[in-house]
Amino acid sequence: MAPAPAQGSSSAPHIVIFEPEATGHQMDFVRYLLDGIDTGIPRARVTLLTTQASAAHANCVRLVSTHASLLRIRVIPDMRDSSMLRTLIGRFYARQWQTGSQLKRGLRALAAEEAIDFVLIPHLESVGLPTLALRPHLLLGRRWATISVGIRFHHRQAGILGPAGWRDLAQRICFHMLLHRADLVCFGAVNPYLAQTVRHPKIAWCPEPAPLFVPADPGEARRFYGLRPDTLVILVFGFIDRRKCVGPLLDAIASLDESHDITVLLAGTQHAGHMQSVLCSPAAQELRRRGRLVEANRFIMSGRDIDPMNVADIVWVFYDAGFVFTGNVLARAARAGRAVIARNTGVIGRLVNDSGCGLVLSSEAPDIIAEAVLELARSPEERALMGMRGKAAFADHSPEAFAAPIVAKIAETLPAESSREKCD
Repeated sequence: MAPAPAQGSSSAPHIVIFEPEATGHQMDFVRYLLDGIDTGIPRARVTLLTTQASAAHANCVRLVSTHASLLRIRVIPDMRDSSMLRTLIGRFYARQWQTGSQLKRGLRALAAEEAIDFVLIPHLESVGLPTLALRPHLLLGRRWATISVGIRFHHRQAGILGPAGWRDLAQRICFHMLLHRADLVCFGAVNPYLAQTVRHPKIAWCPEPAPLFVPADPGEARRFYGLRPDTLVILVFGFIDRRKCVGPLLDAIASLDESHDITVLLAGTQHAGHMQSVLCSPAAQELRRRGRLVEANRFIMSGRDIDPMNVADIVWVFYDAGFVFTGNVLARAARAGRAVIARNTGVIGRLVNDSGCGLVLSSEAPDIIAEAVLELARSPEERALMGMRGKAAFADHSPEAFAAPIVAKIAETLPAESSREKCD
């Protein structure tokens, strides 16, 4: 399918960003891309297509206030949940298909009023590979780009350990269908191994972005989170759900003799359904009795909260075996120079192995985890060395580096489109 000619003014290219969610990580991607567009594409104007709930979220409100001259919000209507669609293709893919319909409806309404030069989908997984591959007219023929966090069909080819199945074959087929589309300008991925494994000019590595670590006074940071000055802190950071494998960690720390002053800090919003049984377990109750389980059950926001990396001696990035993708917490820990503990599967396990920024475990047995924790607890020098390796390996994981490949492709595309319009 040939892309539709640009309709906008060359002096004010119009870029539409589609992001239906307003949680921290999603809006971080949008913010970094907006920063890149603001500096890399002169006179650009951006419309953010999002839902009413996201538009009202504090993250989105702050985004608009910091990019007032560049950005405006356009609310798209919610889609009715289809029980028939769920039955036919499952809840996950039905959700993506319906989100695609939201995107198409929003683009149609906007295109009826003004020109659209480019469409950007910061999170491919919000719409999904199958939806985009099987609905070629979803983006109205406009040139577009996207960034994926969940591509995994190449993992075995790249030597990444983890589960495999028929979905990987389906994903590979849909991926190559998209790569052959003339309207796709750039397919970005935060996973560095995709571009290394599948070599194609449309594929770009967008390093998993982490903001520059801002050190704080250690004593003040520990008081802020209610931590004792001398305790060794294992940080579990971000949205805390079953993926974070908090249960095995608590079991391991509770099994240690009380002479080991080790505290687990859970910093981030907890998924009530996933975490209730874990945080009511005997291990959790025992650690609370000792004063060695601290919870900051809220969204940790820069400018309001001290970065929890300031209190961490070790960062827990040991995810569930089924979670095989990269993660923002690893990038933040590495850029802050903190040693990590990871599972020996997925992209995180491969990155930690490649960089040497932490310990990689093949088991979630409490005694194995406890042994790893004690190894790092007893050796500040080893933790410091791992931290130095992490800083070196993740030095390029900045917001600017994340946005740069996508912004460069958009900038290359828009002048060409404008010139063609003049020739037409």
